[in-house]
Amino acid sequence: MVSHDAVSRIWVLAETVAADLGLEVVDIERGGSGKRQRFQLFIDKPGGVSVADCSRMSRELGGRMEEEGTVASTHILEVSSPGLERPLRKAADFHRFAGQRVTVRLRKRDEATGRQQFSGALNGIESDVVTIETDDGEECSFPLGGIARARLDVDWDSVFQGKGPKGGSGKGDGGVSG
Repeated sequence: MVSHDAVSRIWVLAETVAADLGLEVVDIERGGSGKRQRFQLFIDKPGGVSVADCSRMSRELGGRMEEEGTVASTHILEVSSPGLERPLRKAADFHRFAGQRVTVRLRKRDEATGRQQFSGALNGIESDVVTIETDDGEECSFPLGGIARARLDVDWDSVFQGKGPKGGSGKGDGGVSG
């Protein structure tokens, strides 16, 4: 059985390994059940990650997890790019992707609008308050701690027309390259 803090322990190890490899840990998801736990690690770097980056991270982190006995049960470790619609979790993510389209889901409905989900251009973050300009031109601000989930919002029509991603183009969008 995997303890509740297994993801926290893996996160700490993963950030150390990622820093050594010039990568960033974006997210870790845990799945599976019983004796077969699955940990999916998402990494990124400016310009996106390659298959080789994922392979190196998997090898290095897997070795460290085994050495330190981080996970007691049999497990599967998957390492991949967060994709074009990468999640935004940390204040640094909201700085890095300012000007990009995002979708933000709040933990509770916004008192002023009654809405829980917003899409629009990310203006940035200041003092742990995220501000976006919604599609209807309204400027909305949310405390970082009040955000349940945020991600880049890709204009797939533009992508399919060969115009490139509008949700994360050129700024380390997390797309696998190479």
